This record gives sequence, C-alpha cells and structure tokens, in this order.
Amino acid sequence: MNEILAWYRYPKPKGSSYFEEDLKQPDKVIQIFDYCQILLANITKPGWNFLIEHYGYEELFKLNNKSGWLDCDSLEEYKAYIQAEVSDGQAEH
Repeated sequence: MNEILAWYRYPKPKGSSYFEEDLKQPDKVIQIFDYCQILLANITKPGWNFLIEHYGYEELFKLNNKSGWLDCDSLEEYKAYIQAEVSDGQAEH
C-alpha cells in the first residue's frame, strides 16, 4: 500500500509521511502518538483503520499508554474515542 496513513509536519516544508510499512513498527506508532499529543502530526482515517486491523484496540491502547497521548482510563473508553474518530472521519489532531 502506498497511501499516506499518518503525517508529521517536520522537516519543513513537506513534512514526513508514514506508510503501512512504517506503522507496522510499534516504535513508529508510539512516535506518531507522541507527535499527535503535541499537535504536530495526524493520523488519517485509513491510517486508523490500518492500525486497528494490524494491532487491535488492546495493543493500540498499550502503545497509547506508552506515549501518554490520549488520557483514557480504560480500554473501553479508548476504543470509543477511536471509533468516534474513525466514524466521524475526523481522525486528525
């Protein structure tokens, strides 16, 4: 797949694009979550769909907790947040 699944605004002017091969690496996912936390990156709707399919919600919740991005107390809360992001097509931060 050659579709951009996530994007980080640096280095200027074009930023950095993340593809499927990048998001298969848990350390890259944590890095992107870290960038999202400080509003320097976003994950596209296809990006979230890939992450959910590849990792599942439980593993994504663990990766999120390692990054400290989304402050969710439970897997259910995290899952509801992500599902709302994907269904709204608003999966950008």
